[in-house]
Amino acid sequence: MAAFVAVEGLRKTFGQSWAVDDVNFEVEEGKLLVLLGPSGCGKTTTLRCVGGLEQPEHGRIVIDGEDVTNAAKGLFLQPNVRGMGMVAQSYAIWPHMNVFENVAFPLRMQKFGKSEISERVREALNVVRLGELGGRNATDLSGGQQQRVALARAIVGRPKVLLFDEPLSNLDAKLREEMRYLLKDIQREIKITAIYVTHDQAEAMALGDELLVMNEGRIEQRGSAKSLYCEPRTRFVADFIGVANLLEGTLVGESANGEDTLEVKLGSGDTSRILKVLRGSAETRRDITILIRPEWVRILSGQPESENNVIRGFVDKCQYLGDRTEVLVNTEYLTMRAWIDGAAEFEDGQEIFMEIDGGKCIALPAN
Repeated sequence: MAAFVAVEGLRKTFGQSWAVDDVNFEVEEGKLLVLLGPSGCGKTTTLRCVGGLEQPEHGRIVIDGEDVTNAAKGLFLQPNVRGMGMVAQSYAIWPHMNVFENVAFPLRMQKFGKSEISERVREALNVVRLGELGGRNATDLSGGQQQRVALARAIVGRPKVLLFDEPLSNLDAKLREEMRYLLKDIQREIKITAIYVTHDQAEAMALGDELLVMNEGRIEQRGSAKSLYCEPRTRFVADFIGVANLLEGTLVGESANGEDTLEVKLGSGDTSRILKVLRGSAETRRDITILIRPEWVRILSGQPESENNVIRGFVDKCQYLGDRTEVLVNTEYLTMRAWIDGAAEFEDGQEIFMEIDGGKCIALPAN
């Protein structure tokens, strides 16, 4: 399927620093792409360039087959003619207007007729599940309802592309989770192409058809939530997505039976251990980083029969978190985190052995 949104060679500076440096991506029609990364990684600047709120020094942006930015040709369309809808962190609710008037405002600015305004506002409010609240004072609504008013105002003009800039960051945790499901349902229902910016991993993984992880103005990796979590290609992505135990080791062997695995030695002398793990993106060089997710660890009930893929340690802390128990374990290599389903109890300082799932843990480049 051809790209509905295409960003090519995007570069944007602030002062002497590149905020966005050679960013390229495409979004298929009707899909939601999440730009994910820490503060200052360039995700919001990228979104603002797509929306026409920032003018890049280099690059090209195409929406529905039409150039809206082409730095080489000196082309830069203003935001109001790009066919964009925007939902930002701030609800930007006008306190002197009711819900209907808040949503109708952009249509009135465009001189739409009264009957069409009524029809479009009614449709938009029904989409965001606020059809009965048009006459309500907007500032009397809850935070989640106000965010839905902002969403209705963004879609009432029937934009080609919907842009989200961390729209749920002002909501409490439970409401944020509820809104994630609603936003995804609405995006699929109206079949609109969307780009969503967030630093929240759970939000990104729940909403995105695809995720694009950014770091220092560049794209680190793009893929599904599952591929980024289970098969990160860089140490940064491994550490940013989810919880990661990252162990440094030395390559000592490769599988000889067709399996795409590596043997990596941790430590030296009496405390050294050999772990057999998936190759991942690691190159066959001496230094290797091993990614071990907390749920890829099994705490053994007694002395292991074999030392293969087993790490010895001592319990540092143990916390019951409802759906799981998290155990912090001091080892010769680092303090590791392991998760156990349900409730479990360990004494501080207790010796334990952790079996590492070599069919899930992967090797990465050391840096």
